[in-house]
Amino acid sequence: MRATKATNHTTIKLTALQIKELTVPTILNETLKAELEQTRARLLSEQDTIAQTVSKQAEEEIDRVLGYINSLLGEDAPSTPASKPDSKPKAAPSEPKTAPPASKTGQSYDASALKAKFKGLKPMEAILKVLADEKHPLSIDDLINQLYDAFDQVDIAKARRSVAITTKHAERRGLLRKVQDNPSRFESV
Repeated sequence: MRATKATNHTTIKLTALQIKELTVPTILNETLKAELEQTRARLLSEQDTIAQTVSKQAEEEIDRVLGYINSLLGEDAPSTPASKPDSKPKAAPSEPKTAPPASKTGQSYDASALKAKFKGLKPMEAILKVLADEKHPLSIDDLINQLYDAFDQVDIAKARRSVAITTKHAERRGLLRKVQDNPSRFESV
């Protein structure tokens, strides 16, 4: 009776091992296994580099968004000591890349750098003033031309996006009205 129990127990163990051996090779062949091991080794060896790169990219994106929000609010961007060292080395290599296609003016677009007649006003206040002075609805490009001095045309998409977002916020607040789509045209309320 003992021999039977031992035999049955061994049979069950062998069956479980056989199932395990049959399942693993069918899912992972040797080539795939080798590739997975190489990928795991590469990720482990590059883990710190990947984490630093992702962290820097996230910091740059946060700085960009904060700068944009500050420009919409008409405030100077507060600088933090922690983000300055990381962003300075990256800014130096990227400036030469954007410098060659500069237009005659050489100035880049800055949402808070309004024309002199709008000095002291936030971008939204300046937009509302321009629309109040006009008798007909204005497009985004019309607003850009009236609000800003000439700037590098490479930045026109950035300027359009900035003015579009600002007009959308003003529209939600009920400060202006959108009267046309494609191209969007706005008028004072």
